[in-house]
Amino acid sequence: MALYSAASNHVKQLEPLAQLGAHPMLQASEWHTSDRQTEREEREARRRVLRESRLPIAKLPVDHMFEIPGRPNVVLQIKNYSQPNAAEGRQRARSDIPFLFKAFETGQAPPPRPGTKKAEVPRAATIHEYLDWTVTASEAEDPDELDFGGFRVVVLLPRFRPQWPPPPPPPEYLHVDYAYEAPLKHTMVGAPKPAVPILAAHHKPICAATIRLGPTWLEVPFYATQESRRNKGHGRALLEAIEDVCRALHIPRILLCSTDDARTKATWQRLGFAFTTTEELQRYGVTHHDLLHMDNTVQMMKEVPQAAPWRSLMLRHGDLKQRLYYLPTSAIQNYQPPALLANGGSAAARGVAKKPSKPAKKRPRKR
Repeated sequence: MALYSAASNHVKQLEPLAQLGAHPMLQASEWHTSDRQTEREEREARRRVLRESRLPIAKLPVDHMFEIPGRPNVVLQIKNYSQPNAAEGRQRARSDIPFLFKAFETGQAPPPRPGTKKAEVPRAATIHEYLDWTVTASEAEDPDELDFGGFRVVVLLPRFRPQWPPPPPPPEYLHVDYAYEAPLKHTMVGAPKPAVPILAAHHKPICAATIRLGPTWLEVPFYATQESRRNKGHGRALLEAIEDVCRALHIPRILLCSTDDARTKATWQRLGFAFTTTEELQRYGVTHHDLLHMDNTVQMMKEVPQAAPWRSLMLRHGDLKQRLYYLPTSAIQNYQPPALLANGGSAAARGVAKKPSKPAKKRPRKR
């Protein structure tokens, strides 16, 4: 499944800026007011509120692998590319998740090289810089600048599942049945029980998204899947992981920035997203400068569904032990995924029996 929150061929450059500092400045028309100082103070006060609301996501363990129930082939990781500094973080991000940058930068003009005349004059920020500032969570130094602080990157990695048991556990973990990994640092994210075998990943991420918390929402401006991994459910799996993060942090809704083309919007609608209006955003407490905005995009929203009633079982065959998750029949009948029901869904997902198909006619035997 190829999922983009904004497609590369539809993302235009940002509007020309009056001045370019560490980050793109707000449009000039926005700060020609009768009382600019009052506006700046109000914007800075709002940013203090937003910074405080973003603190919970900073408590989630970075680079820790989480198992996603019902998704035995992938693991979830939360990445913080703002450390140790923006320059090194940007290089690591472009090395770890190049497909995220490629999805949006293809066909877009790159920024001018530092030290050239074009780099010194006022100009529009490019999508390359927009992505760099987002993945590195670059803080704004001035109220007139756009704020990229508080972002984290969530990724899916292929899970390594050995068919032979690992070496014996250390003595301090002898009382634990095979799963002798370190205790989970945040028990609300991922599977409810320790993974068996212990979680291990190989290769690099195959799906990635940028996320940021608000007072009552989680913002997702960029979302992409590796080209060779599309149409295999990885985008949907990452969305399930993001919803799990929302439930852990008690966030009721996801705000998504989608490219304004029919195919992409239809994909997000199948996953339970709906279009939002300015009035609805105001009702959620979202102000104009709280979210990242790009040209040719639309804002979509999804209420975070309840957690699926997963149950686990231990599969044992000789020396092989593996914990699996399943949905019991009774739970499936009572559990109604909003992502499916919002668009009709299937009869099985709604707990409605399908009409049996007619039996095939028997062909007469040849004598």
